[in-house]
Amino acid sequence: MAIRATYPPGAAHEAAEICLRCGVCCNVAHSCHVMYDGKFTPTNTFVYDCLASEKGASNPNIWMCVSCHKCEETCPYEVSPVHFIEVLKGQALRCGWVHTTIRAEVSQVIATGYAFPVSGATERQRQALNLKPLPMKPLRDLAKIAEKTGLVESLKEGSQ
Repeated sequence: MAIRATYPPGAAHEAAEICLRCGVCCNVAHSCHVMYDGKFTPTNTFVYDCLASEKGASNPNIWMCVSCHKCEETCPYEVSPVHFIEVLKGQALRCGWVHTTIRAEVSQVIATGYAFPVSGATERQRQALNLKPLPMKPLRDLAKIAEKTGLVESLKEGSQ
């Protein structure tokens, strides 16, 4: 489980400003998979794109962050860029601005408990490795949790 950054009242804004002015995490080799995307540069970093965008939570680029926390590891100021991006993702989720890929993956997990469809090829690979077949029973508890927390409603396209 990821440790969420907590800031004293009023300090979150200051931490975000430090993060926006720094950019070290986006310039350190291998710090983030999105650094290989041609639209991000040393002056227009992924973190800057997410945090300074006028689009805010509706910025589709926030979904490129896989929450690997490598930015935290390289941050010289002990600021958590991923914390701010997670907050934006939460806002996006509440407003129904979920990227279609994320919507499909989360729906898949709720329905089956797996982040990918289990196909015949998956079963053949498992058999070749002498692994047991994956159980394919519906996860009622997971579906209940998703329903009661509002996740199911948030995943509906255009829900707001």
